[in-house]
Amino acid sequence: TTEDATLSWRWRIDKLPSAVREDELNHHDYLSVAVEWESGKDITYMWSASLPVGTVFTCPIPQWAPRETHVVVRSGANEVGFWCEEQRNLYRDYVDILGEKPGRIVAVWLIAVSIFQHGEGRAAFGPIHIDAGGWLQDFV
Repeated sequence: TTEDATLSWRWRIDKLPSAVREDELNHHDYLSVAVEWESGKDITYMWSASLPVGTVFTCPIPQWAPRETHVVVRSGANEVGFWCEEQRNLYRDYVDILGEKPGRIVAVWLIAVSIFQHGEGRAAFGPIHIDAGGWLQDFV
């Protein structure tokens, strides 16, 4: 991962799968874009029902805690139903959040979880891409 590597995407959340904070196991229903590195660690960029933007937390699912960290990039219902654009510096996030230099990115995927509260989430995603020093990879 180069120092200028950025992840950009558009999303429209039409319904959040949780109405309460998602950082506890019994409420861990969420929608996100995730990036995994060759270390096996990943960062998921999520839209939270109530956690403040900028909140970072380890996955509350015990099996995922060693490898998955969540970052709240949108919060609340004010922008639900509207297209929103995001951009994250992947190198800086990895260093700041995980405390080490990242290796190679091996996967980007979408996560939709509603198994804990048995609710429903709905979202649409526009272009998702990584730009790293002129190298561009589109995912959607």
